[in-house]
Amino acid sequence: MARIEIEATGSTPEIILDTEEKTLQIKGICTPENPRLFFDPLFQAMEDVLKTSQKITIEICLDYFNTGSSKCLLNLFYMVSNHPTLKTNSEVNWVIEDSDPDIKESGLLFEEITGLKFNYLNNRRLS
Repeated sequence: MARIEIEATGSTPEIILDTEEKTLQIKGICTPENPRLFFDPLFQAMEDVLKTSQKITIEICLDYFNTGSSKCLLNLFYMVSNHPTLKTNSEVNWVIEDSDPDIKESGLLFEEITGLKFNYLNNRRLS
């Protein structure tokens, strides 16, 4: 399994997990009716990454996510932070808009809770 791609919909983000490049990208809006069901394939694939990788770069560029999705994101970050080697060698690129302090605040909270290294990137710089 080298790559998982899930296309974005009106309520779910695009997800690209590249196990060869050791990258995970989550972009868009994340308000699935059943977040756990939506994230389950990603969690299963991440189990394989945890067994074979020493690092991963996660890029999160979400315009909005609901409470259920927040819990799933936290579980994803816990998967990485509970792995000693991945925790120290991995990073999260948390992409934000200047006009949305709530998204940045969520990133700061995830960073504090998990101890992962977060980089806060301005979305304008990436365009």
